[in-house]
Amino acid sequence: MASVEKQKDYIEGELTRLILSTNDEFSGYTLVESKATTSPQLDGFMAIIFKLAITVQCEKTLEKKTFYMIVKLMKGSNDFRKRTMSYTQFGNEVYIYGKVIPAFRKFLEGKKTSIEWDKWVPKVYHSYYGVVPALSEIPETVLVLENITPLGFRNPTSRLELDIDHLFLMLKLIAQYHAVNYAMRILDEKQLNSLAEGIVPLVFEGKGEDGENLFDIMHKIGLARLFEFLDRRPDIYKGIMKEELEVLRENYLNCPTKMLDRLREEDYPYSIILHGDYNRNNVLFRYDDATKRPVDVRMIDFQEVRYATPAIDLSFFLFMNTSASVRDSYWEELFQEYHSTLFLSLMEILGCDETDKRLKPFMFYPFHKHFARHAIYGVFITAHFLPWMDCSEEECEHLTYHFETDMKSQEFWDLSMMAGGDKTNEKITSVVKHASDNGYLRFLLEEKTK
Repeated sequence: MASVEKQKDYIEGELTRLILSTNDEFSGYTLVESKATTSPQLDGFMAIIFKLAITVQCEKTLEKKTFYMIVKLMKGSNDFRKRTMSYTQFGNEVYIYGKVIPAFRKFLEGKKTSIEWDKWVPKVYHSYYGVVPALSEIPETVLVLENITPLGFRNPTSRLELDIDHLFLMLKLIAQYHAVNYAMRILDEKQLNSLAEGIVPLVFEGKGEDGENLFDIMHKIGLARLFEFLDRRPDIYKGIMKEELEVLRENYLNCPTKMLDRLREEDYPYSIILHGDYNRNNVLFRYDDATKRPVDVRMIDFQEVRYATPAIDLSFFLFMNTSASVRDSYWEELFQEYHSTLFLSLMEILGCDETDKRLKPFMFYPFHKHFARHAIYGVFITAHFLPWMDCSEEECEHLTYHFETDMKSQEFWDLSMMAGGDKTNEKITSVVKHASDNGYLRFLLEEKTK
């Protein structure tokens, strides 16, 4: 990995020149200043983030303008990037920003729809995957997006649950994104298939030289933690939920990613190009100054994009971003909001009504049946990821350190099993119980009888 100073020099020099020469809005302007600053609080587990301010001057009027951007680079050594599957994840993210979303934009041109594709993600100034000699001799990803913080966008203040206003905005956005996938399948299936083929499969189960990958490790910890808690709580671990989970324990405790790869398998006509990591930490909201309520939202961070069931996005989002009380009171309403937006968006793009035979697989009952069969994905995610979001900042710092240095260490396992304590375990269990009560785990009993 290049030093921060080396990265900064590249951003302020070569990268800035690329941005100016490849974006039409800079035509007729000359560079005045390019200044990159690190922003550690924005860094992810596998990415380093720079803020970039480019000041240009109009050659005719001499007026100066400053453009604010975010530059995202991969973290770590070649070994770290292989262990964390960073090359696949970040390469796919560059592909989504650089190829897929522009293809969706072109597909929507001329169609009578209320979908505003340009409000899905921040403006993209540059996206690249490959060797960058100024940085290193190994593959790099370079992603430059508009910094929309000056426009009022920010992460939600809650680290965990979102309220109804936030949830509805996020559901509408992802439903529209999914709907464009389905409309393209109906009107130009060849193009959707071509776009899907450009995504490098991000498998869950490790099959490389080192055996286990990060998904194997994280999901083993998640299930081990869940069962360790439930075994201490016979007062709640009983009935149908226990029967279902005992099948999960017997068949998947030591190989949870086998289940996840089953869920990832193509299921025509439902498989689409997902976001893959649709969670509150991967969106930015803009708020009304007077009411403080969210009024707009943008998606970011497509590293875990896959071509698979939309239930991966939806179950992850719904289980990870709702409290037990919200799930109990609004679950059906939330799913209906997603589905009605999806269905109405499809009708708009296709220019048809609800009786069109092409819409049959996407009507409520068959679509919900498909979702129910794959919703366990959200349970798996919650079991391993909720502790990271719910634990103290100190615990999170320790987890991050061991994740980056040796995620196979006993220290990382022990910390992951304890982070957040039983308060977090109670929240995980409430998700599992909700999934069981809604029939989302019933298929496990069918496996038992086979």
